[in-house]
Amino acid sequence: MLTVSAREAGQRFDKFLKKYLNAAPPSFIYKMLRKKNIKLNGRKAEGSELLREGDEVALYFREETFGEFRKEEAAKGTVLAAAPGLRESDSRDCFPSRADAALPIIYEDEDIVAVNKPAGLLSQAGSPTDRSVAEILPELLLERGSVTREDLRTFHPSPLNRLDRNTSGLLLCGKSVRGAQLLSALLKTRELKKEYLAVTFGAPSEGEYLAYQVKDFKGNRVSVTDEPVRYSREMRTGIRVISRSGEFALLGVDLITGRTHQIRAHLAHLGYPVLGDPKYGDAELNLKIREKYGIGRQLLHAWRVLFPERAGELPQLDGLVIKAPPPEDMAALIRLSDLE
Repeated sequence: MLTVSAREAGQRFDKFLKKYLNAAPPSFIYKMLRKKNIKLNGRKAEGSELLREGDEVALYFREETFGEFRKEEAAKGTVLAAAPGLRESDSRDCFPSRADAALPIIYEDEDIVAVNKPAGLLSQAGSPTDRSVAEILPELLLERGSVTREDLRTFHPSPLNRLDRNTSGLLLCGKSVRGAQLLSALLKTRELKKEYLAVTFGAPSEGEYLAYQVKDFKGNRVSVTDEPVRYSREMRTGIRVISRSGEFALLGVDLITGRTHQIRAHLAHLGYPVLGDPKYGDAELNLKIREKYGIGRQLLHAWRVLFPERAGELPQLDGLVIKAPPPEDMAALIRLSDLE
């Protein structure tokens, strides 16, 4: 007999079963439902039911059948160290107590987790050999005692938004079904405000900028125009100048739409490329900052997210602001250039 936990509640019964019986084909699961070898709260189930906390699932299988269709998953790679506890101020701004861990967890509750992704680490694996936040996060949560291996059989915590490999900063991850559903909804409706920090060559005027982009799927890059063209998609970017020092500027960038490479491509189109950006930036300037400061990646950081005052069914998120300090290479250039 299995009892549905709060973390597992909210998902369809058949999806729960496919995760729990992870080696069973779907046809087997639906056959067992039809034959009443799998019951929900003592009754025949279709599989489309939405699970609630406390629901009871009964599996009437022989031990050999159960062993055949439910396989343990081996952990991948090495467990990385997590940052220690969260400090939350009265203003509801959340900061990590330190930011030097390999993958700092900077906010965690029963439903969501926020991590400060370092540059160079993938959000999601692109191939079976990749290590990414999606693989590392469950290991971190296991090490912290935030989840159990039993929890991971039916729900896998993973990022709901993505950052380019060489962009650092905040990734929001679902820790429960309801947390993942809420984050997905807020990201889809753009009620969740995301702000980035970018160090650029020069600074535009402050305001909201409109442009259009066309994606080159083969080359994995985009082109930007001021007027709509065939296959183009509108993109809107809000920009404020935090500080300037000589030829450099520190910008706060509000991602109003969420297009591919939006910030990097839009700023380059405006004539203010992100320093270190190998795809849309200034190659000569990038070489200069590499030689002078030892920086060989784009200086773009997902800095903070702001939840709406009424985030939904998770009241702990109402009006919450989560911030991630920039990595040391970016912070060092900000200090050296007096960009504060």
